[in-house]
Amino acid sequence: MDYLKLNGQSFDADVAIKEYTLNFNVLDGENTGRVLSGDMERDIIGTYIGHKVTVFNGKGQEGFDKFVAFLIEHSVDKEGVLLEAVYGQKAISYQAYYTAGEVSLPFSDGNTNYWDALEVNFIPMSPQVRP
Repeated sequence: MDYLKLNGQSFDADVAIKEYTLNFNVLDGENTGRVLSGDMERDIIGTYIGHKVTVFNGKGQEGFDKFVAFLIEHSVDKEGVLLEAVYGQKAISYQAYYTAGEVSLPFSDGNTNYWDALEVNFIPMSPQVRP
């Protein structure tokens, strides 16, 4: 099972994963709020299961550069990217978007730039669980 696949392309052999986090968010609609009795009324749209991944160049700078280039190239895709990632003991796939990434350059030997870790938060385009 691949840990990180984007648009069908596995990046497991290209980058070393430093941290891998599964998250979920329940999104409420506009009819959510407290009623006069004090009870909470919810208008649940759905649950969005996402991933935050931190990678570094532990498997070689070339693979890391390839991963960063992929993210930048596909950052303008309106439909996002197809992310295939670990969910429990299986894989989950969903269309996801990301809005930022940052990586510092701690060292260069004059021929090669050795970049530090990059964290990317993949946010689902649609809820995977609906009421």
